[in-house]
Amino acid sequence: MAPLAAAAREALVRRSPASLGLRSALAHLWFAVNFFVWIPAVLLYVTRTGLVPPPGGLALLGAAVIVLAHLALLWLIVDFVRIGGGTQHPLDPPQELVARGLYRWIRNPMYLLYSAIVLGEAILYRSPAFFAYAAAFWVFTHFYVVRVEEKALMRRFGTSYADYCHRAGRWLPRI
Repeated sequence: MAPLAAAAREALVRRSPASLGLRSALAHLWFAVNFFVWIPAVLLYVTRTGLVPPPGGLALLGAAVIVLAHLALLWLIVDFVRIGGGTQHPLDPPQELVARGLYRWIRNPMYLLYSAIVLGEAILYRSPAFFAYAAAFWVFTHFYVVRVEEKALMRRFGTSYADYCHRAGRWLPRI
């Protein structure tokens, strides 16, 4: 009986808000380093653009898009932890369907914000390679959502997810 109690305690600690928050932060850091730092750095290197973006109003616009998207992501990540009892990482997903906040109107606001960050980088550097990366990122994201994530959510949440799909649009709010 003692090993079972220890496993139950460990499961509770694993799902504590602090633990979920830390794992969410690490998942976001991993994603950001790979998709917003490493791949863009390779693009800058290959295109010989340089690390310093050109000055001007577009640089400020791109930087503002990046910062605002990250702030909105923070809000969504908190919703995943507080409402869903999970993280944004596919291997540690929410236990409850998150359909409040921005998720009330759009099923995938986190992916929209990820795409906004990549687009913000393209605006910041005014780089055709970055715009191509932003387009490729969007296409990959769309296919991943449609072919993998939505099917997994339907298996996990069943009719509540199907009802949610009728209320909230995939990428744009339903009128």
